[in-house]
Amino acid sequence: MSSPSAEEAKFARQQLMAGCDTMEHFLHGLLDSKGRVAEEVHACRKLGKSLRGGFSLFRLGESSAKEIQAVGRLLSSPRDAVSRLNTWHKLGWNDDDDSAAAAIGALLVQQTHSAARRPPPETIAWCVERVAAARKNLQNLSEDSLAERVEVGLKKLRKQLGKRFGKIERAGEEDFHNARKALKAYLGALGFMPNESFSSDPEMTELADVLGDENDLGTLSAWLEARGFTEHFVPGLWEKLTKSRGKLRKEAINDAGRVISTDEQRPGS
Repeated sequence: MSSPSAEEAKFARQQLMAGCDTMEHFLHGLLDSKGRVAEEVHACRKLGKSLRGGFSLFRLGESSAKEIQAVGRLLSSPRDAVSRLNTWHKLGWNDDDDSAAAAIGALLVQQTHSAARRPPPETIAWCVERVAAARKNLQNLSEDSLAERVEVGLKKLRKQLGKRFGKIERAGEEDFHNARKALKAYLGALGFMPNESFSSDPEMTELADVLGDENDLGTLSAWLEARGFTEHFVPGLWEKLTKSRGKLRKEAINDAGRVISTDEQRPGS
């Protein structure tokens, strides 16, 4: 991967600032009664993850990225409810007498309906303030420092990715979660760069999807546990969850080494 030029770094900053503008537009859209909350929140949070990677690119991970993270956490309930329901459908599990499956499915649907309320205007205003603060930090950076920041930022993100990918062979819960976050940050950062020299390997995006599916199963598992649908009552469900997560983890472990090896062989890595 090539070292970024001053013009490429300026381009990345312009793209990141434009992304902040889009985020504000999405947030204001949540006040429009004609829209659909779940889809709008999903778009907002998806963009937010990319923005966080972009701010880490400019070494603003402890300031601007945290501002965007706060917005994502505040808006998490509607999207999490929809994600759990989608994960449940993808899992495709049915109890012998269908009572447990019916109970779980009905509760998941109910929670998606409950979560589909629009945030109040005061909450949206606070979120817009967070985005504005994140953008201001970026605007205040000296143009002379941009290329150096981007070069160091990319190296740190890539190093963090390699370190966290190296740990997932231990199959620890937190290790998979951290690997997914590191990959999202790296992909988000690359997305603001201008040309093919900084493009990501398609296999990285595929691996991000695998890690995302694994995380979704973990989230659903925690939700089920907290609501009493434990292994004692639905052993078949937990067997299905364990097998599905195990398959995804094995796939992620096999792919992670190859993805990192391929990325390290690129020019400038």
